[in-house]
Amino acid sequence: MKYKRELIIILIITILVLSLKFLNVLQMENNLGYPLSLLLIIVICSTITIWYQRLIDKNHDNKDINYKNLDILKYASAILIIVLHLRPFQNFSNELDLAFNNIITRICVPIFFLITGYFVAVKEKDNPNYIKDYIKKMIPLYLVWSTIYLPIVIGVVINNISLINEYLSLINLKGYVLVMLLILLLPIILLVMLLYTGVYYHLWYFPALLLSLLVLYFWKKKFKIKSLLIISFVLLLFGATETYYGVLPINIKEIVTSYYKIFFTTRNFLFFGLFYVVLGFHLGSKREVYSSNCFIKLIVSIFFLVWEAIFLHDTERLNSNILLSCVPLVYYLFISVLYITKNNKRKGLFPFRDLSKYYYFLHPFVILICFSIVKLINVNANPYIQILIVLLLTHILSMLIINIKKKNPKLII
Repeated sequence: MKYKRELIIILIITILVLSLKFLNVLQMENNLGYPLSLLLIIVICSTITIWYQRLIDKNHDNKDINYKNLDILKYASAILIIVLHLRPFQNFSNELDLAFNNIITRICVPIFFLITGYFVAVKEKDNPNYIKDYIKKMIPLYLVWSTIYLPIVIGVVINNISLINEYLSLINLKGYVLVMLLILLLPIILLVMLLYTGVYYHLWYFPALLLSLLVLYFWKKKFKIKSLLIISFVLLLFGATETYYGVLPINIKEIVTSYYKIFFTTRNFLFFGLFYVVLGFHLGSKREVYSSNCFIKLIVSIFFLVWEAIFLHDTERLNSNILLSCVPLVYYLFISVLYITKNNKRKGLFPFRDLSKYYYFLHPFVILICFSIVKLINVNANPYIQILIVLLLTHILSMLIINIKKKNPKLII
């Protein structure tokens, strides 16, 4: 049958849309639950899916792979991460807050991990020592930005000094003993921050990335990448206990609770970053990265993510960093993005790659400044205005640093 695949796509979209109606996501109250609205959603989604799937297949047949799309994907992910950390809809709309905080933005960090792993594998084909060179290049950059954010952390400690004194008074130790303990513990605290939590909340990504690459570097010398991919997925499943804590059996919950009492989170290289970095490296090691009907598989994965978020909404969670539906979603999104447009060999005027990097580095600083001003003038800004202002200031600062780097290429920032 000539249009067999198209009919299957329409059937799949119909089932997915009706399932959202059944779950009350598409309701009469939001004007999306009426029969005509449902039919319109099915027609639009089916048309878009069929059109993009044909375009992806055509570009794949012509071997027209577009790496620039990955820079755009990283740029879009950086913007979504800013929205996640800003939490503008928290007191404005529960639906929008759920959509951004627990659904859309959860794919962003896995995308960064996977794309990095992919390009490491691609570039290692020309330079066998690329992983070592990449780590050496990233460490000074990470240390510089950790130093930049250190005064903010010290400021937070000073602002909470009364709470710290209250806690220390409960310990009831003599002053000189406390000073000795502080001197002994300070290097350990700094080491934990640099290798685990990050000096500031967003910087955890870099030790997670670098340690994942280090494990990958030593593993592939003696063992197969596929075996590490399987092991890292099992570790990711343990990491997901943070998200699925409320549905775990009592005996497993007791085990993972002991872990969380010591390490607080599974948002680290071992239980989060490693799998996506290895998956990206595995894809980059292949002769060709493709999956048939990848766009419809992407659409199905998006629906699974929505279902997962709805299921977890009223479930006890320690956090929502790891959603299992992100695994197929990120995989098929990556493949689809590579082939969704033709490769334009002209150099782009918009520096998506550099901007995504500096958006990530700078946005907590911008958010802190904006929140301080809002608190000072005692004004509740519209959430959309908040997003616009933070993005605009982050973009201006990022462009400023990019221009400084162009004039001073050796500058580490």
